Amino acid sequence: MWTTTDFILFQKTFFSVLVPIIIIIGTVGSILNVIVFSVSKKLRSSSCSLYLIFASITYAVYLNIVALLRLLQVSYNIDPASQWLWFCKLRYYSVGILLMLPRSYMLLAAIDRYFMSKSRQHRFLSYRIALKMIVLTFFFWLIVCVHFVIFYNIKISSNGTNYVCSNPPGSYSTFLSFYSILINGISIPLLMTIFGLLTLHNLKHYRNQIHNNFIILVQRRKKEEWSILRMILIQLIFSVIL
Repeated sequence: MWTTTDFILFQKTFFSVLVPIIIIIGTVGSILNVIVFSVSKKLRSSSCSLYLIFASITYAVYLNIVALLRLLQVSYNIDPASQWLWFCKLRYYSVGILLMLPRSYMLLAAIDRYFMSKSRQHRFLSYRIALKMIVLTFFFWLIVCVHFVIFYNIKISSNGTNYVCSNPPGSYSTFLSFYSILINGISIPLLMTIFGLLTLHNLKHYRNQIHNNFIILVQRRKKEEWSILRMILIQLIFSVIL
């Protein structure tokens, strides 16, 4: 039967092995995504690719920061957030922003695909608009996540043996629970699902309206849309899990 000491030792060893693997796989995958969407001339000209490039970059940054801090905390008992107040606030503020940025950019990519599937809405798709949306999204979460800076603080742990960086109990803790469930867990996946289904519906509707001479072209376009939507979905699943 395992003792508490045995379990802690196993946890430290497990994290020491698993976390570096996750960091390597996640970083390499993000780099490959950036290369694919940057090198291909056809993909590089798409505003959707710009969203996916920024989603990959911000996800890689998020993964490295969160995984590294967790590794230091669990495997080596190093937690700067419990020692310095500025680091405590900055950690949760930056993680809160970096958690939402890749998901938001993937949502924008799904919305972009939806407008692409509407033949009369191509005027909404351009690099200039995509860049504006990327910047606006960044500043949006920069403002929304300020509550982490305001409320997170260093306090004595529940067992009274050490200090931890945590949110205060009470109304803010309740707000944070709803925020995590509604914003992080439900809204973005739901919106991506909706826009994905609408995109497929538009492609099917568009296909039924054209002549047989263009069937091959539409099938190719539909295949490209499916590939991008699958990539968006896979990235979203990994970001939610990790």
